[in-house]
Amino acid sequence: MVTSPIPVRFLILICATLCLTSILSNMNTYNFTKICMQDDNSTMKVTYTKSQSNFLQSCVAIGSLAASIPFSVAFQYLPHKPVFIVAGVISGVSTALVPLASTIGYGWFVTARIFQGMAFSATFPLAGSITANWATPYEHGVFIGLLTGNTQLSNIFTMPISGWLCSSSGGWTSVYYVHAGVSLVTFLLFLLFFKSSPKEHSWVGEKELETIGKGKVAKKTSRPKDLPFRHILTSLSLWACWIASFGDLITVQLVSQFNPQYMKNYLDYDVLSSGFLAALPIIFQFLTKLSSGIISDWITFINETWKAKIFNTIALAVAAGFFIILAFIPQEKHLLAIIIMICAESVMGCNTAGFNKCATLHSQQYAYFSMQQIMNIWACTIFIEPFFVNMIVKENT
Repeated sequence: MVTSPIPVRFLILICATLCLTSILSNMNTYNFTKICMQDDNSTMKVTYTKSQSNFLQSCVAIGSLAASIPFSVAFQYLPHKPVFIVAGVISGVSTALVPLASTIGYGWFVTARIFQGMAFSATFPLAGSITANWATPYEHGVFIGLLTGNTQLSNIFTMPISGWLCSSSGGWTSVYYVHAGVSLVTFLLFLLFFKSSPKEHSWVGEKELETIGKGKVAKKTSRPKDLPFRHILTSLSLWACWIASFGDLITVQLVSQFNPQYMKNYLDYDVLSSGFLAALPIIFQFLTKLSSGIISDWITFINETWKAKIFNTIALAVAAGFFIILAFIPQEKHLLAIIIMICAESVMGCNTAGFNKCATLHSQQYAYFSMQQIMNIWACTIFIEPFFVNMIVKENT
């Protein structure tokens, strides 16, 4: 048996996070490249109407929702490792084919984007599964914080890298090739190292196995084949998590899709600067996300229910206050706008210790299913966000 100076469960956590980030980064590539692929100075200019561009941005949700049931069934009846590897292959291949698809025709571009969305459907179920199987009862916040932190990590990676690549001689097409290459590396690591449960991993010793299982109810360590749909769908706690996730994720999607445009078109920064500045608030959000999970795990004098309520209120209500203030910041006050945006997006990171942690703790061995529904909610926000924003913009112009 190989001994590791770092607990194997944390190596598994890092390995899975890299793969989850890669899939979401692939899906987010168009959010940035759309501002440079139609540029007159682009090495390979592609021009679409506003409605076509909006659909390219949101059609990943079609793939995600279409693959939701197949992946949910696969996670229920098949080992999770090969299921997720299939998702990684779909994501990497479809991303690498985007430049070719764009030259063949708009319909092929849409198809490639839909396949990127299909892979995304497997991300949240895996996050729930790993948290349930690998985290100790006192590490749920850390695990779910990092695993769902792929939202921020993907933007931290994609926005500055895309800005740099778009401004380079490689042009916007290189963004897709680099992201596909990163997927290949991360999923090769996943293939070689990941195991679905601690008992299957040769590196996990008896002491760590005991640590992971300590405090867990024995009957919940094995996963029944049949989901208790009636209990799940009548759980007020899970419905509260799903409703809160809609409010949070529609804002997350707003930030992800329109941050680069806000920096470039409203604050009037160039493409390269827009990439780095759009990633800046998300870096702070990720740090808040991870720290809120750790703080939630450390706090023992407040029960889990009240901890979830407090952190969820900070993530949604306080963030909403900052976004309202941001709406009134004049265009010429660049620094103030960026500071308020950092504040708004940072506190949203508290969702780790809010609905995300609540969903995994409440559903236990069915965490993959409850997280799948959060992923479906996210997919819906991806689809409606561009049209919702454009409708508001039209009404106010």
